[in-house]
Amino acid sequence: MCMSARYPLFLIVAAALCACTGETPEPADLVLLNATILTMDQDLPRAEALAVRGDRIVAVGTRAEVEPWIGSATRVADMLGRTVIPGLNESHIHVRDLGFEKNTAVNLTDAANVADVQAMLAARLQQLRDEERLNRWTYPTNNETGPWLFGLGWTQDRLQRSRMADRHDLDRVSRDVPISLDRIYRGLAVNTRVFELLGYDFADPLTWPDWFRSDPPQFGPGEIIMRDSSGLPNGVFLGEQAPRLVAAAIPAQSLGQRVESLLDGMDYLASLGITALVEAGSRMGDVTRVYQAAYDLRSGRLPVRSVVYDGWYRSNDPQGTGDPEAIRQRLTGLGFSNLGDHYFRVRGAKSSMDGGMGSRSAATTEPYLPVPEDGLGTENRGALREPSFERSLLQYGALADFGWEIHTHAIGDRAIRRVVEVYKILLDRLDELRPDDEQRWSIIHFYQPHEGANSVLSDVADYGIIASINPANLYFEGRSFVRNIGAERMARNTPYRTLRDAGVTMACGSDYPNNPPDPWVGIYQMLTRRIQNHEQIYGGDETVSLQDALACFTINGAFLTYDEDARGSLAVVKYADLVILDADLLSAADDEILAMADNVLVTLVGGEEVYRAPGFSWGSN
Repeated sequence: MCMSARYPLFLIVAAALCACTGETPEPADLVLLNATILTMDQDLPRAEALAVRGDRIVAVGTRAEVEPWIGSATRVADMLGRTVIPGLNESHIHVRDLGFEKNTAVNLTDAANVADVQAMLAARLQQLRDEERLNRWTYPTNNETGPWLFGLGWTQDRLQRSRMADRHDLDRVSRDVPISLDRIYRGLAVNTRVFELLGYDFADPLTWPDWFRSDPPQFGPGEIIMRDSSGLPNGVFLGEQAPRLVAAAIPAQSLGQRVESLLDGMDYLASLGITALVEAGSRMGDVTRVYQAAYDLRSGRLPVRSVVYDGWYRSNDPQGTGDPEAIRQRLTGLGFSNLGDHYFRVRGAKSSMDGGMGSRSAATTEPYLPVPEDGLGTENRGALREPSFERSLLQYGALADFGWEIHTHAIGDRAIRRVVEVYKILLDRLDELRPDDEQRWSIIHFYQPHEGANSVLSDVADYGIIASINPANLYFEGRSFVRNIGAERMARNTPYRTLRDAGVTMACGSDYPNNPPDPWVGIYQMLTRRIQNHEQIYGGDETVSLQDALACFTINGAFLTYDEDARGSLAVVKYADLVILDADLLSAADDEILAMADNVLVTLVGGEEVYRAPGFSWGSN
């Protein structure tokens, strides 16, 4: 990979000639006429025509202004009033399992009860058997090959009685085929066969590990082994550490499978109107390797432009101690902090300061509301991943000293305040050492930024810290949040309008696989504050306009990755990354926006068609 120039000189000269003389040096490849173009460009918010040559936009404006770019070989498309918008930026996603989900695993997002979970699993199991795609996995516990049924996207709070299917329920789907189901955030459900692959026989107490009878002593807030009436594990594990007790039995995808899954996932994202993404890598170098392999396989042209954060968790060294010196040694070995081009770039380091709101492990000042499965009751305030402020400063300081911008998962107000205080010290230091450098650090999720004395809004705005938020989390997981923190705090959860009014830049992503990757769900949530399958609205005064929401998914996402001069809006010399919608977006009802993915007709990345809806033809006038 190599860094490329932002704009070819010939395009800048061509645009200047056009503006001054009305002449074009060369006709466009594609011209869109009679469109409703929402440019997201402050200088020209609306337009009706657009011209593309090569991978760039060469004209935007009225029909009269764009028609001179039409030549004998130009494809001219009458949009018939359809809406054209910039390609959507997905600012926080983990794509690696998306293609795998579409082709192999079961997405349980829409399950309303245990019976739905069983039916969805049984249907996919039968499909895989019919297609002879079931027996392809190597069991890590014994290196034998056999079938496996994977699922993801569940949370018990979406299900009737708030109970996830346990091993007994899953055994009714299959007693012989191992089943493992990933929760939307830090959880796992498995059938009895998975226990057996680990050597645990429920009929033989001599095979039971200590945690069969009682929770491990190192368990903290949010770590739960669900148990049946006998007191033994029922196959449902919640938290970060608890799922690891059985995860060793689950087979991993090969590099080739992961590359295939990534590319298939990108193709699906393009069908939703997504043209750029930020992969918030959670394992050092591992995710980057998959992207690099996909980039090489596609000769440097990925279906979706990708910026990858290297995964810097709390513990960043092989021994897992989080030693700042070990971080420095790794950075010295890497030797870069920003590498790549406009299709694939590695820049930025992701860390994590706390857990999740749904898992009751985010670090809050006020305690969580008591629920039966949480033994800490009203004493649970979550936990910081790094208790020591000084150690956090040294860890983050090592990254900053080597030029890595920092992006930190922080959800609870205590965690957000910790991150902001660390950022302020380091950003002040960098401003003194490198005053000409701009730092675009972010806080990811940012659920509780405005909790009384812990409000960080003024500091975040003053220091230019970006809120990398996930409205889809509120839509899909909001019921669990209300259950855990109550209606009053839920009304302040990710307060969109308050953040906007405080001058905080918001960039939006789905946080897939914790939620489906459909960006229109996030836009809908910002417009309505609605929660899936829930009538009550919390924080109805925190909604924003369609223009504001679109900005968070377009130009603000490009700004997060220093790409606002190249993409994120539709303007001359920017990349021709755009989406054509078979709809009048400006007059669409809220429910129509929620389903807007069905109206994506064409997605272009650099002028290249990466998605076209079945049955759609460009036509001509």
